[in-house]
Amino acid sequence: MVQGDPVMSDKERLRNKLQAILILIKAFMKESSMTYIEGSSEIVESGAYEWLPLTPGQTLDQAEICEQYTVILQETTHLKLDGELLKQFNESGERVLSFLRQDSIVWQSTGPEVYEEIVRELDAQLELSQSI
Repeated sequence: MVQGDPVMSDKERLRNKLQAILILIKAFMKESSMTYIEGSSEIVESGAYEWLPLTPGQTLDQAEICEQYTVILQETTHLKLDGELLKQFNESGERVLSFLRQDSIVWQSTGPEVYEEIVRELDAQLELSQSI
């Protein structure tokens, strides 16, 4: 293999890694639950939700997924993203990590709805990586 002419591009590797972790995220989010925050619909039309506690097994899954995703983000930050694109990529990564850590309120009422938002964020990250 010639250096600079890899069999698989950085973008393809990133896409493969994100697709692989999405499988884990989907299963994790399917089992995640949240509860409506009383009175929140007075502030936000559809209301706001907070995460319910995870089981010990879910907590282990959560830690593993967060670790894997963080590694993907760290591997990606060395890529040739311009300052503004890198900032957008990192902000998107932080939003996904917040969903995965379940450390903030959300506007979605179910785990599968949060999963769909994560898919949108990962799609945005792939778009940003077009400049690689």
